[in-house]
Amino acid sequence: MKVETKEIYSEVYQILNLLGTEYTEKLPATLMNMLKEKRAINYNPQYTEDLPLNEQNIRKETMAIIVLLYLNYWCEDENEVAEINNILKNNEEKYQLELRERYNPDNIFKKQKQETKNVEEQIANETAMIPYKKSIFARIINKIKNIFHIKK
Repeated sequence: MKVETKEIYSEVYQILNLLGTEYTEKLPATLMNMLKEKRAINYNPQYTEDLPLNEQNIRKETMAIIVLLYLNYWCEDENEVAEINNILKNNEEKYQLELRERYNPDNIFKKQKQETKNVEEQIANETAMIPYKKSIFARIINKIKNIFHIKK
């Protein structure tokens, strides 16, 4: 098992211990035993009861597990379940919209066309005709040759 997964189990286990027996008694004993056995023993996250969970340093995965536990074991009535499901649905829609905006193929091709135009303009500017100027020495030599009527 990955170290990160074990640390997430440790965070969930620590949060459940902070919540107290009122909440842990509603959970199946097998779930609590699994969290206790599979957690990272050397990783003990510290949380304060004064701050809400969303203001503490908690991983998204840990919060997701806590939400699922709340949804499945601690909700008192169907209204709470419906409200949480609505919040989860709204969050998923926002996430999908963000992904669609970020990775929309139409926008990607527009950006590529724009970048191609910019590169083509830069190349055109860099390879524009530059008037050829003879060096000062070549011009002086040509003047001397013209004075003495020497042909090239």
